[in-house]
Amino acid sequence: MLNGGREGLFELGQQLQQQGEYQAALHCFLSCLLGLTHVQSFTSLPNCLHQIAELFITEKNYGKALQFIQAEKMFYEVALIELTALQGSSGPQEEATLGSAGWTTPEELSEQASQAQHLERLAQLCIMSKQ
Repeated sequence: MLNGGREGLFELGQQLQQQGEYQAALHCFLSCLLGLTHVQSFTSLPNCLHQIAELFITEKNYGKALQFIQAEKMFYEVALIELTALQGSSGPQEEATLGSAGWTTPEELSEQASQAQHLERLAQLCIMSKQ
């Protein structure tokens, strides 16, 4: 599947989710992840993981939701590690690299990682309350 195909599939999943077609949306989002490798670029990956988690929460499948929240959190943690490595080695070219990756500031990235941790805690609370 081409990268444009993944992005298109993700957008279709968002439309289906807005229309209340949760199973079809979940199928689209999960299909976005099929065959995805580390070297491929899928800019909507963290959003896709988040949407999948939300849909599993809607289904009250908190175990699977937690797995996708943890995957989203891991994405942001890796991004933070890579950003820190870039800051240490890039020097004056740092601004151009950050802009091209879509992150405007290290603070913005840190805030998103923090939000991912909060979502993980929320999912854990949901699982504990279900038990």
